[in-house]
Amino acid sequence: MNERKMMSGAEFKEKLAELLDTLKDDDNVYFGSADSPLTLYRFKDRGPVDGPRSVQIEFNEVYKITAE
Repeated sequence: MNERKMMSGAEFKEKLAELLDTLKDDDNVYFGSADSPLTLYRFKDRGPVDGPRSVQIEFNEVYKITAE
């Protein structure tokens, strides 16, 4: 199954705000699972010019999600 995994801007901001409220400058943040973390590359605006835009968060590694 090739399904796109997305969340709304409101949901992302809510989850991020909860984290930022308690995150200290010397805390460690990692992406992915602990056994194979990902390296943050960049944030990319995918448009469109009008209407809700799509923002992509890119990582340097390819991350494959498999169902168990």
